[in-house]
Amino acid sequence: MYFNNLEDVKQYADEIICFYSDNDPYVKYEVEKDFADKIATEQILIPNAGHINSKSGYDTFEDIVSYL
Repeated sequence: MYFNNLEDVKQYADEIICFYSDNDPYVKYEVEKDFADKIATEQILIPNAGHINSKSGYDTFEDIVSYL
């Protein structure tokens, strides 16, 4: 499946929730925020979470699990 723009993605979901951090070493906060502003129906900022991967201490993503 190929999407030409973010609006194409939005047609497949009623809700799109973006979890992101304010100190990702790979993706600038401004880029994350801009992406979330364009696609998300809800945004969850996790302060100081890094890239939100195992290297950042996220082997199990409790924030998502508890949110669901």
